[in-house]
Amino acid sequence: MTPRANNSSRPTRGLWIAFFGPDGVGKSAVIERLQSGGPEEIVAGSMRFHFRPRVGLPTRARSPVTEPHDQTPRGWLTSTTKLLYWLLDCWLGYVFIVRPAKRRSQIVIFDRYFPDLLVDRVRYRLPQVVMKFAVALVGLAPQPDLCILLDAPAGRIQQRKQEVSLAESERQRTSYLQMFAQFPGTLVVDADRSIDEVTQTVATALSQMLLSSSSDSRRLSLCPPSI
Repeated sequence: MTPRANNSSRPTRGLWIAFFGPDGVGKSAVIERLQSGGPEEIVAGSMRFHFRPRVGLPTRARSPVTEPHDQTPRGWLTSTTKLLYWLLDCWLGYVFIVRPAKRRSQIVIFDRYFPDLLVDRVRYRLPQVVMKFAVALVGLAPQPDLCILLDAPAGRIQQRKQEVSLAESERQRTSYLQMFAQFPGTLVVDADRSIDEVTQTVATALSQMLLSSSSDSRRLSLCPPSI
């Protein structure tokens, strides 16, 4: 499948991509396969973040999320403050990390990104009362060059992970597809296949996008800087 380019922010050398999809669809596995020198070695050594850049905070290993809906929502005031802080973090990350990395011909990968909270507010402990505000803030955030949705039937996702109900998996799949229909710069990938096949599809799409955005079609340097 050919990615739909975001013409407002097409990469000139580097590339910023964000992966979306429910737990169990294979996001982490595909990203790890790409970074480990998978098909075409497109993103080996790229920079990787989860949901937001966490500018100024120490790098820490993330523990696997096994109960994404286990915690109760925060209050509206705390949630509003969190949303504003997350938006600020996204912009600081773009200015001081993402944009400089792209200028150095590097690739930046996000495993989930800010708009993800519109699909699964419970994961981010957001009450319904703040969601209109959340929609407005998501529209103000810097946008990746390419958003990739790994899509698979809810039943297949449940076979891999059963952290939420089948009905919730179905709801999330529908919500992701609806959200991606409104985004510029998207690629929806059939993830009801082996990790190798999905990774190959993503790698091929990234190769095409990188070559089309580079006048000399040279290979990118993907070693991340120390930050």
